[in-house]
Amino acid sequence: MPVLKADQLRTLGASIFTGLGAPEDDAKLVTDLLVDANLTGFDSHGMIRLPIYARGVKMGAVKPGAEVRIVSETPSTAVIDGGWNFGQVVAKYAMNVCIEKARNCVVGLVTARNSQHAGRMNTYAEMAMAQDMIGIASVNSASYVAPFGGKSKQLGTNPLCFAIPSGEESPMILDMATSVWARGKVMVHMARGEKLPEGIFMDPEGNPTTDPDWYTKGGVLRNLGGEIAGYKGFGLSLLVEMLTGALTEGGVSNSEEYRSRPFYGGNGIFMMAIDVGQITDLDAFKKRVDGLLRTVKDSPTAPGYDEILIPGEPERRMKEKRIREGIFIEDKTWDPIVALAKELGIKIPV
Repeated sequence: MPVLKADQLRTLGASIFTGLGAPEDDAKLVTDLLVDANLTGFDSHGMIRLPIYARGVKMGAVKPGAEVRIVSETPSTAVIDGGWNFGQVVAKYAMNVCIEKARNCVVGLVTARNSQHAGRMNTYAEMAMAQDMIGIASVNSASYVAPFGGKSKQLGTNPLCFAIPSGEESPMILDMATSVWARGKVMVHMARGEKLPEGIFMDPEGNPTTDPDWYTKGGVLRNLGGEIAGYKGFGLSLLVEMLTGALTEGGVSNSEEYRSRPFYGGNGIFMMAIDVGQITDLDAFKKRVDGLLRTVKDSPTAPGYDEILIPGEPERRMKEKRIREGIFIEDKTWDPIVALAKELGIKIPV
């Protein structure tokens, strides 16, 4: 299992995507976001995706350099067609439009369709947060999740992300799948030959399993909340489908419209930006957020816990650690990346 520095992976990934025909800026953007996912501990959305994206480019499902355009708009909303470009390119464009709409109208709402996998949602929600706005981002995805009480693939992992600006305290950035795990985490366990924890996965008959190899044999993920409270995750997942599949016209995950497309069907994207300073005094808002976060963090811990972590804190700590120590890439992820680099005549970092 090689250990590489972030800059080594960025250079390698950008070179591979450029070699596959992506414009330099887009290749750098996609790679930067993959590496950032690894840095923050989300290996499920990191370099493990590079060979998958490359396969999509080669089969013509991912279209590097395709035009991303506004199909229709109002002062506060926009509908975007991504042209099947890399999802990171489409989503960044969409959130920039969303932020501009919010500046003009307090709230900006943007949907996008015909987009490939956009990676982690935190990137886009944080773009709004950096402008003192509340950022909201969500996508649907290929169906690998059973409905609560069911056993067949009906829903995507369907993440939701909220990024809230704060003052002195570190901001809250909640980026969560509405399934109990992201699909990519099962892929990572499969690549590492590790068993899954209990309560994550089922075989095609709905029986619990810890064997990640069922991923390639019809296994299904559970909803957030598992056997006890999975109806809550199920409800959130349906909500995401309606916002990102039905509202965007991109198609819901279990529809023939969606499943007939090559390469997983892509992401329907829903985004909002809320300009806090046009609703309430910005500094006062940040102080209230700080007070909430500080009081929660300083509250008594339960037995077995040393501290209370606000969403976003574990990722920041992991990023500091991996910047120092490097990023571990499992052999089953690294080998196809090396093969791609050799195919394209790109130097492989030692």
